[in-house]
Amino acid sequence: MAANIDNASNVPLPGTPDLERQPLLNNNPSGASPYNTNGHGSHRSHIPSTLGMGGRRRSDAAEHALRRDKIRKCWRVGMFAILLAILVFLSMWLFEFFFRHMGGSPYAHLKGSCDHVAPISPVEFEERQTNLSRLLVDLKAGAYIAEPGINMQYFTDIKWSQSERPFLLVVQAKKDKIGTVLTKTTIVAPAFEASRARQKFLPGTNYEIKTWEEGASAYKVVREIIETPWAGTDPVEGENEDDGDEEVRHKKPKKEIEHIYIDPDMRQFVATGLANALDNSERKVEIANHYIQLLRMQKSAHEIEILRCVSQTTVNVIRAVKGQIHVGVRESEVQAMMTQAYKESGLSYEDGGSLVLFGKDAALPHGSGNDTKLEKGMMVLIDSGARLHGYLSDITRTFWVRRGNSKEMNEELDKVWETVKNAQIAALEAVKPGAACSSIDKAARGFISGQGYGAWFTHRLGHGLGMEGHEEPYLNIGNTDTALKPGMVFTNEPGIYVEGSHGIRLEDVVLVTETGYEILSGELATSATEP
Repeated sequence: MAANIDNASNVPLPGTPDLERQPLLNNNPSGASPYNTNGHGSHRSHIPSTLGMGGRRRSDAAEHALRRDKIRKCWRVGMFAILLAILVFLSMWLFEFFFRHMGGSPYAHLKGSCDHVAPISPVEFEERQTNLSRLLVDLKAGAYIAEPGINMQYFTDIKWSQSERPFLLVVQAKKDKIGTVLTKTTIVAPAFEASRARQKFLPGTNYEIKTWEEGASAYKVVREIIETPWAGTDPVEGENEDDGDEEVRHKKPKKEIEHIYIDPDMRQFVATGLANALDNSERKVEIANHYIQLLRMQKSAHEIEILRCVSQTTVNVIRAVKGQIHVGVRESEVQAMMTQAYKESGLSYEDGGSLVLFGKDAALPHGSGNDTKLEKGMMVLIDSGARLHGYLSDITRTFWVRRGNSKEMNEELDKVWETVKNAQIAALEAVKPGAACSSIDKAARGFISGQGYGAWFTHRLGHGLGMEGHEEPYLNIGNTDTALKPGMVFTNEPGIYVEGSHGIRLEDVVLVTETGYEILSGELATSATEP
């Protein structure tokens, strides 16, 4: 036992230094206590604690290890995020590729719907000016003047923005010596805009361009154009007669007043400037005659072809989108569907060009500005139009996606829908050349009134359609002066609107033919579930 104790005494206690293993302590020549550094009782040890240093080393190593682990984790997370983003991008690309190129899009069948329809050609624009000239001669008018807008575009295809500087189209018409009607087309432009104006001319056109400097008057330039004689046109009647009487031979007969027609859409300050410059005892500036407006109202065969295709494609777009609508979708989401469908069809379309209304929102014919979520039992109204080669469509369909639980309400709305559909048919049966526009409205309105809904048909039956969404002729009960003529195109859109409850409208595009009508938009809606 003693031996064990002696041996144990040589083992340093935990936490105490092993003096024999530290030569600096064993060879201390001064004999000073190795624990005393200043001789004044301070016992701050110079002996390093191997345990403390080892602990710090282990602590530093652990800290470095933790840092390395954090860096590795951040790197892994970053790489994972990058890989995830790449995978999402590739998935979206593959998804789009599949639907675009593998026929997966619900609108793929609309692609290229009107690719076979050509735009209006330069020759047709020239024919329009010739038709205008013939009419001016018949009306004993010297010229037609228009500002930038639909009518300038109709006659020349020139698209120009209006500003405070007048930019004018002047079309003159006269007969030559053998009675052929001649046309002279002149553009009046600011001098610094002359080159840009020439760039707008169609290939092969022979328009003249007259300019005016800043500070000068564009209206004086127009007067010079009107008063400058044409080469090769008829002299004034009696001007070259020679009956032997010198006084009679040089006496000119009194001229009839020459009419200068200005476009109905011309701004007031431009119209006033022209009147001040041109009006005199032999010439009068007037708003364009109704017969000039008829030139645009009666469409050519090519215009009708364009309107037929854009209208039928619009119906097909609505039908395709109808198949994607479900309970819970919002009105704005359906508008986005319409945008995508038009994009794939190839028609020109602006976002917001479709009016989408659910349930009681449709009780206001042009909507309420809400973004309602579709619920079971709500009907859907879509009023939409797109553009093809400058010509517009305008189609409305109202339909069920899912009926509600109320059988009575469903049956009532079905009855209203059928009433609107039959009102469309009643209007069509009244369409024929020579019929007053008011009579077509009366036919539809009379049918709706006979079913007890007359008070809720609150707007006119329809409007003309072409380069503008709303143009002449207007089919309202007060338009007794305008008679239908072959080539006119208008909308047939009766509706019944009960505020706070529902609104139902159906709209198709109709052409007046020599014997009656053609529905340019194709078949009418079949039922409240098949638009």
